[in-house]
Amino acid sequence: MDAMTLVVVGCLLVLVASVIEAYCAFGRLARPDVKPGILKTPFRWVMEALWVIALLAGGVFLLLSPGSWILALAAVVGFWLVLPFLITPIMRNRLLPHWDEVKSELEPKGLNEKNYWREDWWMVEDKRQEKKKKQRA
Repeated sequence: MDAMTLVVVGCLLVLVASVIEAYCAFGRLARPDVKPGILKTPFRWVMEALWVIALLAGGVFLLLSPGSWILALAAVVGFWLVLPFLITPIMRNRLLPHWDEVKSELEPKGLNEKNYWREDWWMVEDKRQEKKKKQRA
């Protein structure tokens, strides 16, 4: 493969890893009634391993391209620091139930169709308490 192909494939693998990781992260935090069905099965561990393998493979492809170890480092840093801020809200908005399904539960809490996906009502209670403790500190 030529250098440009390695860079493109490496960046795509890092992006795919970020999407799969956001999906798995949502599943780790979500209540059982909100959790995606595939993450309730043993296939969940395959998904967890898949994003790690995709990230490592993307990094390797980027390292194999001549003179682009800086690009590989930037891709991994982007994976941990930049992409979560872009992909996580999109993923949460897509994975949460439609407003009509949770309207009766969330309207008394002051949430509406425009902001219900931004709140943490869908999290397992331990994770919500942990998040609140971190915010206070």
